[in-house]
Amino acid sequence: MTGTTSPNRILVALLLLSLLMLPWSAHAAEAEPSLEGYKEISAFELKQLADSDQQALIINVLSAIEYDSQHIPGSINIPIINMKNTSRLPRDKNTPLVFYCLSDR
Repeated sequence: MTGTTSPNRILVALLLLSLLMLPWSAHAAEAEPSLEGYKEISAFELKQLADSDQQALIINVLSAIEYDSQHIPGSINIPIINMKNTSRLPRDKNTPLVFYCLSDR
């Protein structure tokens, strides 16, 4: 195995990912978790979003070890256990956020 990831392997990984696009609001950290306002998107839709001019932030919510093993190029790692206290989310609350992890869906 080499240190590079083939485009086919990236596409396969994308197909295995469960992707959620969540709007970030100023009071989200204080509010009770809610399923309102999110949209589940497919790997194809994520590819379209990434190729567009829209500035979305793609966030891997797994551990750093899992992120280092395999992740979407250009994504950042914020483990879910650190989400409440992170400073890595954008200041612009209108920036689309795409959260993903490995999944069988």
